[in-house]
Amino acid sequence: MKKLLKIIGVGLALIAIIFGVIILINERDKAVIVKYANNENLKTVKADWQGTPVDEKGRFVNHEFPFLPRFTKMLRWTLSANPQKQEKLNDTARLAVLDPNEFLASERDGILWLGHAAFFIRLGGKSILLDPVFGEPSFLKPLVKIESPIEKIKRVDYVLLSHDHREHADEKTIRAIAQKFPEARFFGGLRMEELLRDWISPSNEVQTAGWFQQYNLTDERVKITFLPVRHWCKRGLFDTNHILWGGYVIEGAGQTIYFSGDSGFGSHYRETAEIFPEIDYFLIGIGAYKPRFMMAENHNTPEEAVQAFTDARAKVLVPMHYGRFDMADEPPSEPLKLLNEEAEKQGLRDKLKPLALNESFYFE
Repeated sequence: MKKLLKIIGVGLALIAIIFGVIILINERDKAVIVKYANNENLKTVKADWQGTPVDEKGRFVNHEFPFLPRFTKMLRWTLSANPQKQEKLNDTARLAVLDPNEFLASERDGILWLGHAAFFIRLGGKSILLDPVFGEPSFLKPLVKIESPIEKIKRVDYVLLSHDHREHADEKTIRAIAQKFPEARFFGGLRMEELLRDWISPSNEVQTAGWFQQYNLTDERVKITFLPVRHWCKRGLFDTNHILWGGYVIEGAGQTIYFSGDSGFGSHYRETAEIFPEIDYFLIGIGAYKPRFMMAENHNTPEEAVQAFTDARAKVLVPMHYGRFDMADEPPSEPLKLLNEEAEKQGLRDKLKPLALNESFYFE
């Protein structure tokens, strides 16, 4: 018995030492910018932009707020109590789920929200998917169940991926799209092709861009530009910030659409307005912002989303990244409630266009 206890004690001590070493290395790791990267085959739309920052370990870096995820923050979140736990449990309000068939059967230009950060956009004769996640992906706890629309989608020209996190780049969904639409073109940040390589067919082209770069499209009726946001990437144990994250501006048919992907608040919204001063629809995340010590670098609060909308000088705010998956500490209905309250304070209530899941609208 004593021998067994001794073995257990030694094992626990070794585990403690290993965790201590991991924490020490993680906390001392710094992102020091040593060079800048872009895709030399693509046009850069910002005149004074030298490229996307890269650190000494080859990791991409936020140009305004350098950030590396900290193990201690994740541990703190895991071990700490949620002060809104009971409120969250009592919050049974859920977003309505509509039928997307009418929009999917149509040929008219417009926007369909598929939940979380997933949108289906028709613009200038092109069909565009943003961060598609269909059905019930692995590792995510759904607040609302939604059927996959893949069988009802008639055409996909472009698939835009903001970053590699699983609720934005879902392997099962991407494989299904590539199988049904072998000519669809996939766009992402630098090195995204490494993630997509085994998921798509040989006929699916992949283009990757640095920040402030415009993709090469064969149809000049639509332009797509990759832009900086305040976030990070990680899919495995040792690939932190290996793939570049970002947002998009899509232009065509007299419309300009901004899609933030995932982002914390920063000057990049104002920078976007300097290059694209006539944004019609501003698609921005408003959820997964608590606790702030964990989420502030990565996700806007609803109030910050309103400020971002103001900074970008956009015309209509379409909220996203809430109500689909349980990902953070805030109650499910809080993001939209706070968004409405902040917009009311700022006299912008008529600028909001919140959607039900699978709800759509057409451009005028």
